[in-house]
Amino acid sequence: MILDDGREAPARVYLDHNATSPVRPEAAAALAEWIDSPAGNPSSLHAEGRAAMESMEHAREQVAELAGVPGGSLVFTSGGSEAIEAAIRGVCDRAPSGLRKIVVGAVEHSAVFGAARAFTSRRFTVEEVPCDRDGRVDPDRFLARLDRGTVLAVLQWANNETGVLQPVKEVGEGCRRAGVPFLVDAVQIAGKKPLGAAESFADFLALSSHKIGGPPGAGALTVRKGIMLAPLVHGGAQEKRRRGGTPPLPAVIGFGAAANACLDNLKTESGRLLKLRARIETQLRELLPEIRFHGQAANRLPNTVNFAVPGIEGEMLAIGLDMAGFAVSTGSACASGAVEPSHVLQAMRLTEEEARGAIRVSLGWNSTLEDVNRFLSVLPVQVNRIREARR
Repeated sequence: MILDDGREAPARVYLDHNATSPVRPEAAAALAEWIDSPAGNPSSLHAEGRAAMESMEHAREQVAELAGVPGGSLVFTSGGSEAIEAAIRGVCDRAPSGLRKIVVGAVEHSAVFGAARAFTSRRFTVEEVPCDRDGRVDPDRFLARLDRGTVLAVLQWANNETGVLQPVKEVGEGCRRAGVPFLVDAVQIAGKKPLGAAESFADFLALSSHKIGGPPGAGALTVRKGIMLAPLVHGGAQEKRRRGGTPPLPAVIGFGAAANACLDNLKTESGRLLKLRARIETQLRELLPEIRFHGQAANRLPNTVNFAVPGIEGEMLAIGLDMAGFAVSTGSACASGAVEPSHVLQAMRLTEEEARGAIRVSLGWNSTLEDVNRFLSVLPVQVNRIREARR
């Protein structure tokens, strides 16, 4: 882009990886290779179909390795939301009449609340476990909500807004002892921190391609061996009859390549992002002493910073940053045409006004020190512009 004075405009800085991460070169290369290959449906018996199936199964093993589960337990979906819906609906549709309680954390993604609350019309109840002021759910309080009528427990591993990590291992082990199926939303943590042997405590894991630098249109649900699940999508025997229909092969192949790239760089990337995050937080404290960070006392993802500047509306600041060439997110979401404050931040005891002031910066695979330094130089300028405009 060329400015009015003839100078080339600086490249935009993308700091919204928790919303979606740009497609990694490895995933783009895998997609390009697929496009140049002969067409084939993985369900077909001919050579082209067998080649497509081989590509899909290779991607399955790549994503399963990232998730820390056997490849045979992984079901491809259209995204993270479908994976969550498939687990919740798949369990509840098969539930005996005496099991009608779903226990969830108060800071879950809207995909969890939407899928779970849909069952209240069928006399299910959804019980939310509160978090503390830093966004952490206490495992003992969570497990205390389980009883003989509990059909499913759901807890996110990492929060999409604050990056706060939840005690999924402790909760999962307690659920296993209580005989309650446990769904872990691993959409945000996948590719950012090692997942280890997640199947040892989670019955289901939900993942998403576009959150790790793969193409949108693909996700995955891992299902622990021996667990029966009613299919969300009928119509065929694909995915071991757990998800009917022809799979989105290009997205799946890109998903696998992105997962493999994450695994190759996981240890070094986590440390690199942590240093960038530390620089953002340290410098912002010096530049804006009044700044408030959300969830900072908790164990968090290495890439996420959530903050607010008192008296500054998050939406106005995000717009100013966007015009200056920076993509960030706010603590509000559009619902039914109205901007609503974040339920996550309100669960952390922030007022509506405080939640509306929140800004989320989320780093990713292509974030650089130069990006961070440019952001740090521009943010105080935008804050001062908003203050000056109000005088």
